[in-house]
Amino acid sequence: MKNVLKAWIRKNLLTEDPSDYLASVVVNGSVTMQDIVRELVNEGMEVKSETAVDILTRFNRKTAELVTSGYNVNTGLVYMRPVIKGAFYGKTWDPNVHSVYVSINQGADLREAIAETSVEILGELSDPIEILSLTDTTTGKTDGSLTKGRNAELKGSFLKVTGDKPECGITFRNLTTQAITKLADGDIVLNEPSRLLIYVPAELAAGEYELAVTTQYSGGGKNLTTARSTSYATPIIIS
Repeated sequence: MKNVLKAWIRKNLLTEDPSDYLASVVVNGSVTMQDIVRELVNEGMEVKSETAVDILTRFNRKTAELVTSGYNVNTGLVYMRPVIKGAFYGKTWDPNVHSVYVSINQGADLREAIAETSVEILGELSDPIEILSLTDTTTGKTDGSLTKGRNAELKGSFLKVTGDKPECGITFRNLTTQAITKLADGDIVLNEPSRLLIYVPAELAAGEYELAVTTQYSGGGKNLTTARSTSYATPIIIS
């Protein structure tokens, strides 16, 4: 079965070329391991869902253990290799300067799925709200990992948090427990249409989160009558 991605095209606000457009994929939501196992059960998988989750959890743990022990790991879906980041001006490891990073590339199974994917363009968005990048200002990482108790920078379009609707604001939703943590107004350090600087709550438990921005900002003098939201494209990792 062919995979289909639906997308809107929008003007690239980061350039002055009027003919420069980008495609924004329509995200249908976020799924967890449990959601994937449930889909497999619905397809007729004979293994009990609890057993499948246990096997996959063990697989993930062992995979992480091996790649951080110096092995290149090929799961079929992705290829991982360990990397040490940071310049060495001496011969010793300094955790304040250096860090361990895992480089992840597409594996054969993922490349095959991509080759069988087509794109359906739904039309043009004139004023899209979107998070284009996320940076941990402490580590400089842009891979979705954030340091709790420190700041993070979001860049995009129409992100300014305004409006009197109770849902307006910035939230972290734990993908395991579904618990939602909403930032206090004072935790939005910088609030601009194309750039937000936020404080990552120190009380967030380790895990994966969905980061969402909800606002009534319109780009004009008046707020929208209804709020609109956007989420970062990949799960946020809090460790």
